[in-house]
Amino acid sequence: MTNCSKPRALPRPVFFAALLVAFAAEPAQAQAPIPVKVYAQELVERALAEHPDLRALTIYATPPKASASIVVASTLGRIGKAAEAADIEVVSTGKPRFIERAANQRAEIELPLHDVGGQTIGALDLVFATPAGTHRAALEKNAGALRDALARRLLNLANLTEPFPYVASATTRSRAQTLIEEALRRHPEVTVLALRAKGPPQNELILLGSTFGRHGKAADDDDMKVLDARAPITGLYSNGKRFGADLALRDRSGSAIGTMNVGYAYSDGDDKKVLETKAVALRDEIQARISDASTLGEIDP
Repeated sequence: MTNCSKPRALPRPVFFAALLVAFAAEPAQAQAPIPVKVYAQELVERALAEHPDLRALTIYATPPKASASIVVASTLGRIGKAAEAADIEVVSTGKPRFIERAANQRAEIELPLHDVGGQTIGALDLVFATPAGTHRAALEKNAGALRDALARRLLNLANLTEPFPYVASATTRSRAQTLIEEALRRHPEVTVLALRAKGPPQNELILLGSTFGRHGKAADDDDMKVLDARAPITGLYSNGKRFGADLALRDRSGSAIGTMNVGYAYSDGDDKKVLETKAVALRDEIQARISDASTLGEIDP
């Protein structure tokens, strides 16, 4: 007799493992599986929530160690799907494309996606609602502004496909993250900002708030050197297009609690000393808002 009972659903870990194996098996797609949720997915979901005129967002990129461009994040699903020739052309030529869908009052705009240093790291495909009276120039301006806002949150290509949260147990809604967001609103010239402090379970230095995700990531050797630095450690990043300063961080009482990393756009001839002075002033401003290290990792919705 035929068994007509419903097939038993796979446990979630087994299902996701099978899903990633399927992605890896596609010959034209990534050779290394991407996490179930990546940082890029978080960014597109935030953008959709913040822009009521948007109907869909998709990011195409070639992940590190992969040979082909794929959908790495989308509000439509299809994660891992190979990019089409038109998507690849947007990246290779740097020229946006525009498709009007008058029948259903939609317009699709695809344009190169940049990181914070201005490097092209993929393509961003946006679908807008276009009620009567909507002008193409306005849509293109909105698309460019949204793309630039995303770029401010992306360090580089690899940042796109990092897990989110980077450490599963880390909160992305910490007091440190609130301080980051408040500082960005007061200082729109800042392109990168991150706060690290010592915290549980092993009292190690970890990232608690940033403009680029990686919440809960343990500090590396270079980060540890900043803890005891008496002066800012500065350098140029993003192929010389970003000035960065790493500074020791203290609380209001003057106790050493962690580190701060801040970045500014940089062009040849810019005065590095002026940028360093700005970084120190921002660090002092943030320090005045920290009562002690333990508050930085607390949930602060």
